[in-house]
Amino acid sequence: MSLPRCVLPNTTYLLTRRCIGRRFLLRPDGAVNNIFAYCLARAAEKYGVELHAACVMSNHYHLVLTDVRGVLPDFTAWLNRQLAMCIKRLRKWDEVVWEPNVACSAVELCGASEVLDKVAYVLLNPVSAELVPAPESWPGLVTTVRALRRGTMATERPGVWFKNPAPRSATLRYTTPSSFADHEQYLTALESLLAGRLEQVRRRMRQNGKRYLGRAGVRKTAVSDRPAKPKERFGRSPTFSALTRSRWLAAVKKLRAFRAAYRAAYEAWREGRREIEFPLGTWWMVERIGVPVAT
Repeated sequence: MSLPRCVLPNTTYLLTRRCIGRRFLLRPDGAVNNIFAYCLARAAEKYGVELHAACVMSNHYHLVLTDVRGVLPDFTAWLNRQLAMCIKRLRKWDEVVWEPNVACSAVELCGASEVLDKVAYVLLNPVSAELVPAPESWPGLVTTVRALRRGTMATERPGVWFKNPAPRSATLRYTTPSSFADHEQYLTALESLLAGRLEQVRRRMRQNGKRYLGRAGVRKTAVSDRPAKPKERFGRSPTFSALTRSRWLAAVKKLRAFRAAYRAAYEAWREGRREIEFPLGTWWMVERIGVPVAT
């Protein structure tokens, strides 16, 4: 039996989705940037998701978000479908957009330090990939500290896929993670972390004698291209991120308890005991079949 993810409200995740064959279908331009901003804004509003950071690379995207209502599977399904339909029409692409047989990666972030770590990771993704020297230089959609300070971004309905009655405009909103009580304190800590990591990347580039591809080079790449170095497929996909041993142990204990309770409830349900309660965090069996869930 394949054990499901525990989907609980008010949980923060690092979400990642990759293109088929890692092709550069998401190569940044004005149309792609607007598609992502509009779809993200609509999906966040529709499912009550709070967005903290986003980065759209040429062949994958990263989001840091909080699933307030505990509806992550619905959110990802709606968002990825709208994005795929827009990209297929924009690029005149007949195949699937997202990598098949590989689930969307959703890594639960277990504390404030983990959230800060992954927000910095997302913002610096174009720099770490040795494409541009700073997040502000990336021609695609990427959250910057300036964007976080501003808090909102106006978007227009794309000229592909969406028609009436879809709204003509939508507002993409960035929020401060709930694990940080003070907005300015969060941004100050993030700026400090970004500065340290930026210096590490630049030092490594200098030592290795490398140069950034640059904005113009990124825009010149063909959408049918793919990275020269293949990525290992079907490797380990983490369920959570914990930077300290105590948080790691707590996350393991929580996950094992949920899976044990789910396994016991599922086996009882298959034996005909329809009154059995599934553990809190069960999603598919509740949404699709309507089994009772423990409170």
